[in-house]
Amino acid sequence: MLPHTKSCMMMHPLPLVLLLLLLQIQLLAVSSHPPWAAGTFINHTAITHARCLPDQASALLRLKRSFTTTDESVAAFQSWKAGTDCCSWEGIRCGATSGRVTSLDLGDCGLQSDHLDHVIFELTSLRYLNLGGNDFSLSEIPSTGFEQLTMLTHLNLSTCNFSGQVPAYGIGRLMSLVSLDLSFQYEIIELFDTGFAFSGDFTYDGQLMLSNFTALVANLTSLEELRLSWLDMSDQGDKWCNALAKYTPNLRVLSLPFCSLSSPICGSLASLQSLSVVDLQYNHLTGSVPEFFANFSSLSVLRLSYNFLEVWVPSVIFQHDKLVTIDLHRNHNISGNLPNFSTDSSLENLFVGKTNFSGTIPSSISNLKHLKKLGLNALGFAKELPSSIGRLRSLNSLQVSGLGLVGSISSWITNLTSLEVLEVSHCGFNEPIPSSIADLNKLRKLALYKCNFSGKIPSGILNLTQLDTLQLHSNNLFGTTQLNSLWELQKLFDLNLSNNKLNVIEGEHNSSKVSFPDLWHLSLASCNVEKFPNILRHSSNINRLDLSNNQIRGSIPQWAWEKWTDSDLFFLNLSHNEFTSV
Repeated sequence: MLPHTKSCMMMHPLPLVLLLLLLQIQLLAVSSHPPWAAGTFINHTAITHARCLPDQASALLRLKRSFTTTDESVAAFQSWKAGTDCCSWEGIRCGATSGRVTSLDLGDCGLQSDHLDHVIFELTSLRYLNLGGNDFSLSEIPSTGFEQLTMLTHLNLSTCNFSGQVPAYGIGRLMSLVSLDLSFQYEIIELFDTGFAFSGDFTYDGQLMLSNFTALVANLTSLEELRLSWLDMSDQGDKWCNALAKYTPNLRVLSLPFCSLSSPICGSLASLQSLSVVDLQYNHLTGSVPEFFANFSSLSVLRLSYNFLEVWVPSVIFQHDKLVTIDLHRNHNISGNLPNFSTDSSLENLFVGKTNFSGTIPSSISNLKHLKKLGLNALGFAKELPSSIGRLRSLNSLQVSGLGLVGSISSWITNLTSLEVLEVSHCGFNEPIPSSIADLNKLRKLALYKCNFSGKIPSGILNLTQLDTLQLHSNNLFGTTQLNSLWELQKLFDLNLSNNKLNVIEGEHNSSKVSFPDLWHLSLASCNVEKFPNILRHSSNINRLDLSNNQIRGSIPQWAWEKWTDSDLFFLNLSHNEFTSV
């Protein structure tokens, strides 16, 4: 070291003390940077990635040509130009040194093709493949080719308008797969006292089918996420359940809604201790709600609504401190009681409506400080409705029922300033509708029915401009209601005022009004209506209409028949009127 030091000293004709001082300053500067930045500070050599290999660029350009040219495809492939580095193209990532494509993300690009081109299987280094949200024109998923993508860990073919059989033996050979998504994206619209409707891109006539679930998952031992909503698995029995328990020990997310599953939830599923999401809604599942769900330490979402489950639900499930969502809605034959809730609960969504749950609603419900959606619309609830619900300031959806339920909502309902959905039904509230409800300006759905509410409809409801649903039927409401004033609620699609003591009239017409709400459901049974509602001229999507038990005279207008001919009308009741001609 001495000769080297001496040489440096000779190169810098400065006093030794000054050299030592400069060295100390430099060392302090280096040490002031975090460890991850030190390399950048010392070594200014740029790190470069290998350029895309020619065969990779060629395969991608052929894939591009397989899609129909549209405004969407032009935008998606704007950077995909021959002669440029494909590793820099939109949606493409390559290995740092190999120049081979490792990620292809064309999700939700609005692309159209009559098939999935086999050229995609030439990209054998792919780890991530997302084609979700594009349109493959009811073609079938290729039965061969996927087995070549041996490094693939993530595959997303959701909402792609494929039809036919899922190639279980092809996709099932992707042994490195961590995430598989063949689902159909949809949105559920709850229709109070009726059921539900769903919306999505239903441009296809078929549905993907999976006839051999075991073949699909038998080699997917690394699988952590499985999403297969809307796959027809109606002939699987309990094979799906036992196959998952046997072959996917690391599964965290299980999402199989609308899959026509019809077996009980098998006991062997208890071995999947890593499950954090269980979504089995909208199937035909039978048997009980397994108590072993309470033993899954990571479980955060449990969705079992719209099934045929039965027997008693263990209360320990509701005391799981990691569960964020418990949804048992519309399992008519399950029973249970709500426990006392702890302040340690993580619950944000709790639904036990349309079940046989009974007993009291505990005042400790207010301990669920994270609660956003609360569905307690089960007829078996009784006794006093706890006012402590008013302390759930984050609540945006509240549904309450109970044939034996008494009390009042007047004193605390306005505390829930975040409410978007309010349904109070099938109970014994002999009180007027609180006028203060008009202060809940975020309300989208207001349903107060079969509760003996009395008095007049508060005029302040017309200030709730976000309302799309207004159901006040089967109460003791009285007075005159002008339909034309309700049409100020431009987002309204579901209106039900039936079976009160109301006089519903057309009312004064606002000549400056140029738009009307597009009603889906209109129910004005027993409302003393004397004239066919003119709003139906402006409702192109009407599918449920009840004008029974009124005094409508004359003939049914010709324009009404013309509207109904082109509509999706599935329920029509015009009985007990005074029509002279049909």
